[in-house]
Amino acid sequence: MTIAIMMTIFSAILWGASTHIDKFLINGVDESGSSIKTLLVFSTFIAGLVFSPIWLIICNFSISISAISLISIFISAIIYILATYFYFIALDKNDASIVIVMFQMIPVFSYILALVFFKESLTIRQIIGALIIIFSAVIISYDFEEKNNKKKFKALALMVFASLLSAIYYILFDIAIRNSQFNSCAFWFQISLLVIGVILLMFRNYRKTFINAIKNNGKVYLSLNILNELLNILAHLCVNFANVTIPIALANISNGFQTIFVFILGALGTKILPKYFNENLSKKVVIQKVSCIFLSIIGLIVMFY
Repeated sequence: MTIAIMMTIFSAILWGASTHIDKFLINGVDESGSSIKTLLVFSTFIAGLVFSPIWLIICNFSISISAISLISIFISAIIYILATYFYFIALDKNDASIVIVMFQMIPVFSYILALVFFKESLTIRQIIGALIIIFSAVIISYDFEEKNNKKKFKALALMVFASLLSAIYYILFDIAIRNSQFNSCAFWFQISLLVIGVILLMFRNYRKTFINAIKNNGKVYLSLNILNELLNILAHLCVNFANVTIPIALANISNGFQTIFVFILGALGTKILPKYFNENLSKKVVIQKVSCIFLSIIGLIVMFY
């Protein structure tokens, strides 16, 4: 269990770095407003194209998979991209540290879904801990200066939906690896992303924005997206592997540490590299963020001790 929890914490570090890369790619590269479409293509077509051969080698070219696993994998890939889409929209207009705290609603949905599908259960302490984390997500979405509440509550609504979809993705991937080998499932997940990317490129708007992005900022998009997808894949694999060792909700709740890493990286980046980072570090906002991160930590302590 200790190894599984350490893997989920490591995934939180990876996702913390990935979140700031996402934020930069959405707001700092292309000012035409088409960054989200471009990133979706990179998250599907490019990711599948680059990483499916890698997993083919890891699998030692043994890619047999059961029918139920293949279906679960393909649906989970669709759900994963939908969750990513809503996450990108929320991240577009909000600080990375705010959006990530909202992402801690994944464990609650994971708990409900795991209870239904796998008959898993949590103790009263674990439920209370999860509720504390959800409360922190609501608090961080409120602007006490009453200037941006509508925007933040919209982001909260988007992240609720993204969190639900993410929880469904974890459940479906878990179903797949319970019926087939982990490595072959990972390979077919990349193939599923590749297929989804091809479908997206069939739409003129996605194809046009993707081609323009390559022409105008090809090196930046390619290098950062490949790095970002590598971080995301490693993080997801850590969590997916942990899911077969500990309850899914516990594996996901450990990602509450991601809020800490995102805030620290954002604060340091804003001070050292303000050209590439834009974290709101006003006194009131920092107190609000730190308080919500502290609440998340309390929730984690309540759940694990």
